[in-house]
Amino acid sequence: MQLTMPRPLAISLSVIAGALIAVQSQVNGELAIALQDGLFAALVSFGIGTVLVAIPFFVSRSERSKLLVSTKALGRQLPIWMTLGGFFGGFFVMMQGLVAPVIGVTLFTLAIVSGQAAAALMVDSFGMLGLAKRKLSLARLAGAGIAIIGLVLSSGLGIQAVSGLIVLPFLAGFGSGFQQAINGRLATKTDSVLISTFLNFVTGTALIAVVLLVFEGVPDLSNGWPTNPVLYLGGLVGGIFIFIQVMVVRQIGVLALGLSLLLGQVVASLVLDLVAPITESNFGPLTYLGAVLVVFGASMVVIKR
Repeated sequence: MQLTMPRPLAISLSVIAGALIAVQSQVNGELAIALQDGLFAALVSFGIGTVLVAIPFFVSRSERSKLLVSTKALGRQLPIWMTLGGFFGGFFVMMQGLVAPVIGVTLFTLAIVSGQAAAALMVDSFGMLGLAKRKLSLARLAGAGIAIIGLVLSSGLGIQAVSGLIVLPFLAGFGSGFQQAINGRLATKTDSVLISTFLNFVTGTALIAVVLLVFEGVPDLSNGWPTNPVLYLGGLVGGIFIFIQVMVVRQIGVLALGLSLLLGQVVASLVLDLVAPITESNFGPLTYLGAVLVVFGASMVVIKR
């Protein structure tokens, strides 16, 4: 059964989910620094998320039954491609561990949301992946443009942004736009937001594990584990984020979801880089002007249907 909610509530939850992305980037970036291994930090984060999302299946018999039916339907009634959203999520979290500690959460957010906006415009305008085709009015296009300009200003885009490193989180953001659409479609097909979230984590964890083993081998844990429990919350935060976006994407569309996420991300990333930076941050008047433009542009997109 498809869960419905008022549009303002769906948009508000999307903004909160966007803030959670920035929080997850901060936590996973700090975990990567503590472990001195970005890939292993991504595996730990996604692995914890997988375990947490699996717990409800031990409690709910109906969800276990749905999961069993969905597993048996793979490749037949349930196309394999619908389970691959987690690959995009896995790549996203790997970039959090590898790139965010180098360029900071705010600039990392700029690259991520730019990729998300590009993917959202494509998915919404063409009605890709089974989602409803939504007309891209001049107001929505202008709002998207204003929001992107605001992100550039708020992030203080400098010379380091032209390096090849910035391409990686951009690609992660672009994939995230498609991940939102795929997960929403999977939730409808399986009649379960929980199953969609769980399969997302399983495939993402598998991708990260393979990449880690291929490029680094078995991790060296001789130095022990970080003792700060906050560093292990990335998986929980990611699970909540994915659950929210799966619930709302079919009601407000990928573009509105993407811009709502953008709004939450940029505001939260600015706050995090101000109060608890993981790399050196330089803020000025353009930073805050950019944040205002993001709020204005994102509002144009989510209000105009």
